[in-house]
Amino acid sequence: MTGDPRRLLRRARDPDAYPTEASDEEVAEAAGLEPGAIVRFDMNTLGGGPLPAVAAAHAGYDPGRAVEYGDQQYRALRASLGDHLGVDPARVVIGAGADELIRLVTRLFAGEGDAVAVPTPTFGMFSIEAGLVGATVVGIERTEPGLRQDPGRIVADVARSGARLVWLCTPNNPTGDAFALAEVEAIASRVDAAVAVDEAYLEFAAAELGRPVGTLSALTLQERLPNLLVLRSMAKAYGLAGARIGYLVVPAWLAARADAERLPLAVGSHTETLALAALGDTDAAVERRRLVVTERRRIGERLAGYGWRVLPSVTNFVLARPPGGRAPAYAEALLRRGLVVRGYEPASSLAEWIRITARTPAENERLLRAIGEVGGSGAAERAAGRR
Repeated sequence: MTGDPRRLLRRARDPDAYPTEASDEEVAEAAGLEPGAIVRFDMNTLGGGPLPAVAAAHAGYDPGRAVEYGDQQYRALRASLGDHLGVDPARVVIGAGADELIRLVTRLFAGEGDAVAVPTPTFGMFSIEAGLVGATVVGIERTEPGLRQDPGRIVADVARSGARLVWLCTPNNPTGDAFALAEVEAIASRVDAAVAVDEAYLEFAAAELGRPVGTLSALTLQERLPNLLVLRSMAKAYGLAGARIGYLVVPAWLAARADAERLPLAVGSHTETLALAALGDTDAAVERRRLVVTERRRIGERLAGYGWRVLPSVTNFVLARPPGGRAPAYAEALLRRGLVVRGYEPASSLAEWIRITARTPAENERLLRAIGEVGGSGAAERAAGRR
């Protein structure tokens, strides 16, 4: 061919890419430590290792199954999830993590020149996937990190922009708070758009509030709101982040279309086996979440005692602002100790904030002691002075 091959691309502008995190090995090398000394407080994963039934299912998995394709319809997993959620399994769409399903939803409802409404700050994949299809992101910013957007404002911005898709992350990553179901209904009932509700952290909210998960879910609204979709992940509350498994619950009118547009065989038989085991290990899963939210409260209380501003959370993480907003300096000082927390870009509205995942009591104590040492020794101030 002649000329620049880049002219063959459908869209000339390079899309934004999801920022990849450094691996344990890269972090260890930078800190001068062994990989086993690294603790990740930045990924919102479930500390404490796999659930007992998941470990047993992995040990019992026949490797001979890996040479053959699994069930393309995921019948056993969809049936288990349908029973778990109280919905028709035909309405459950399986995907390789929530990320794949965010892509599916975006492509179902948006394309070149369309608008996608995203209350921010929130999970970055909503905006990234909108950009990949050529849609315009209508960011609905918070006036400050601890103040959730008013439903009326979201409705007005959706109407003004003509957005075809609205994302609501509740509980929200990274702020840790949640829309009330009445707020979700107030939005979905008043917009001429699909409303996708990301409930990846809902099980932790149930543990925090002492309520059944089903009473908090937007699934309770789906029968009377046909534009409402609900996204869940088994990465966080079930400890299957590395297995990559998520699911989407759609209204009946969309079930066949969504199933037709999903990637076939995106989830392998090993992952499906682990997911089925996790769903059957209810008592252990609930107990683990209770421990995690108890630890998250302890982290918040200790940080507040150190003079940090801590936002209320119903998840397995906290978003907190260290004294003086010296988030980058604290993150750097902790990194040198092998403790990885989630910081944000200098231009971000969260540049002065750090997100911390609650893990095991021992790991959390190690982090909290280190934070106390960093603040008490002036290490954060010295690190800030080098910038």
